[in-house]
Amino acid sequence: MNHPETSRNNYLMAGKAMGLATMCWMAVAMGGCANYAKNAPLYSQNVALTNANSHLKNQLASAKMELAGIKVQLAAKTPRLATLPPQRLAELFTVSAVRIASDTGTAHLNDSPAHNGFRVFIKTLMPGGMILPASGWFTIQAFDLSSGVKHPLIGRWTFTPAESKKSWYGLFGLNEFGFNCPWKNSPLHPRVTFRVKFTDALTGCSFTAQRVLRVNIRNAEH
Repeated sequence: MNHPETSRNNYLMAGKAMGLATMCWMAVAMGGCANYAKNAPLYSQNVALTNANSHLKNQLASAKMELAGIKVQLAAKTPRLATLPPQRLAELFTVSAVRIASDTGTAHLNDSPAHNGFRVFIKTLMPGGMILPASGWFTIQAFDLSSGVKHPLIGRWTFTPAESKKSWYGLFGLNEFGFNCPWKNSPLHPRVTFRVKFTDALTGCSFTAQRVLRVNIRNAEH
């Protein structure tokens, strides 16, 4: 049986321990509140940034879905170019490159007494550099880059497959297309940059080439 005095001492010690624990808890809590009050703006900023990031991610996902839908609509409205399947094309001789011939230059078009345009010669080539006649769409551009003007384009000319077929010259070993390209304004300098884009009517593939050539402008029509 415990002595009354011992029980009383134990009770007092337990009370002190609980009081000390309570004081410690209150101190920790007060410190935590102080830290929270001190860092509250940072917490608010983090929450705001997190919400903004989530909002941007949702907007991006929505934009991607909308873009995918637009691509599907455009694909449905744009007719595909009819051509042979790849395994059939692999069995045929097809064009792999185009080249602007060196005999390209100024010319007297439509019996003009002065040079009033370019005569542009283009070769369509197979792998290995062998020449292959190939109908298609030709887009030819000429630039006077030495002029120093903001827009040095001299002219732009396009030709359909039917037109290009009529422009093929196979006699005398020429084996090239020859196009008449009349200009509105003649080049001011003899060095002219020619650029061509060819889209093969058989395969649907496109090829480009560019070449700087020296042309005769002494008798050019201005």
